[in-house]
Amino acid sequence: MTAIMDVIIRTVIHEYILPYLNLDVAIICLMAICVVVGVGEPLVRRLAYRPHGREGDHETERLLLQKEMLYGAIRDLDFDFQTVKVDQKDYTELRQQLEREAVQILRQLDAVDPLVAFDNEIEQQVLALRQRSTSTACGSDRESCSSCGTPLEEDENFCPFCGHALRLS
Repeated sequence: MTAIMDVIIRTVIHEYILPYLNLDVAIICLMAICVVVGVGEPLVRRLAYRPHGREGDHETERLLLQKEMLYGAIRDLDFDFQTVKVDQKDYTELRQQLEREAVQILRQLDAVDPLVAFDNEIEQQVLALRQRSTSTACGSDRESCSSCGTPLEEDENFCPFCGHALRLS
């Protein structure tokens, strides 16, 4: 009788319990992998975007942190003033001091950033082009649009700025 019960128990375990047990273990492992990937992926992506080997990174990070701290201090001071925790005189003095410090930090950040010099050069070139086109437009005897005053080329039939018809073809 025990041998028959032993065979029945083994048959039930092998046919009904083990297949489901393996499936449960596989599902649990799959869920664990998904959790690890879901949690780890943003951390890996954050490290991938971190610039490596550039000089001044620590300086830039320090300046950015100081900037954010100063902005927070200004916000806190504004809130304290609005809730009447700080009087007008103290508020004005503290706000001016914080603004001066923030401007100094922003200038230091601009000095560290290599693209700022490039941006300034572009702005100077654009300004020079605008001044040249303004002086050319002002010093020429070209016809201008009767509707908006935009300088026109000789062969234009419509104003390029406002679309006003200049000549009937």
